[in-house]
Amino acid sequence: MKMDKAKVENCIAKTRAFYDTKAVGCALLKVKNIATLPSPALSLTDYTFPDDVYKYLDARAQCTIERLAQRAELADDTVPAEGPWYGIAEHTAFLGGRVDYESDTSWHYAMLDAPGELEKLAMDENNPVFRMVNGGIAYLREKYSDYFLPMVRGASGALEMANTLRGNDFFYDFYEEPEDLKALLDYCADALVWNYEKQMEAAGDVYGGVVTGFGEWLPGRGLGHVSEDTTTMISLEQFEEFGRPRTERIFRKFDEVFIHMHALSERCLASVASLPNIRLMELSSDPNTDRAVEVWKRSREKLTRVIPVLRLTRAEIESNMDLLKSQKTVVWYDAACMEDAQDMCALFARELPVR
Repeated sequence: MKMDKAKVENCIAKTRAFYDTKAVGCALLKVKNIATLPSPALSLTDYTFPDDVYKYLDARAQCTIERLAQRAELADDTVPAEGPWYGIAEHTAFLGGRVDYESDTSWHYAMLDAPGELEKLAMDENNPVFRMVNGGIAYLREKYSDYFLPMVRGASGALEMANTLRGNDFFYDFYEEPEDLKALLDYCADALVWNYEKQMEAAGDVYGGVVTGFGEWLPGRGLGHVSEDTTTMISLEQFEEFGRPRTERIFRKFDEVFIHMHALSERCLASVASLPNIRLMELSSDPNTDRAVEVWKRSREKLTRVIPVLRLTRAEIESNMDLLKSQKTVVWYDAACMEDAQDMCALFARELPVR
């Protein structure tokens, strides 16, 4: 089934209106999964990369087309988009090194025996992972433009990149080689911007913006998603000294930012939220701690500059309706069945309209 372009244009227009409005009590609803619908999944280990990259991308596209057809009548605010995805390794492996694939992700082996070994890294457009991602974005855009919008892959933040490149020795670097670590983080920040701008170039203009790696449309030069997962494992003081200056430099190069955070990063949320140009902050729930919505409620007075993206259950939506009516929110929802999804769309249209 081809994309309903009028519906897509309405969805983008509603998203833009949501961003622009000063009114509270409005929300965008994104139904992420519907449990009773078939959900074909590809295994990365069924393919040999980079040789099978186009075979894999075609199979991924067909899965997306089938999924979009199943939910064609659903009136939520999901933008129909797809991009290449080969697991977590692609956020750093574009700089070189070894990658192993599992069925549902990939791993990039630590490349640096010391944080000062920057000569081992290279921003090279001939890198196979770089070509798989950026060439894959362009391939899907050119071949499947009638079926879905092109989507970029997104990025790991500079701290997360350095952690991957160094392995767990990264955490010793804060104390043993802080200046070399800062130089590595500077390199990672520059590499992130270089790689992401190549992703945007491959995707092209999407209704005056970009569909970010988690499927959220941002206007202008939108950056997303950028993950700051390392803030779950370092102190606020370490983030302020090592992470914040690089993250701020990255964010100032873009018009809008969608940042991915975790509930376990609660101590760093206010500092991150004060960085420039953040439009959306996704807060993921973690095991053995409070749900993301509870962490958001505790922190929200310090986070007024950003719009939260929260994955909520039906019970959480119903019990937090007063909260939702007091702010702007993007809600991700996993539906039990199509009837549940449609009922939730009706609830949001009635109680949390964009106006």
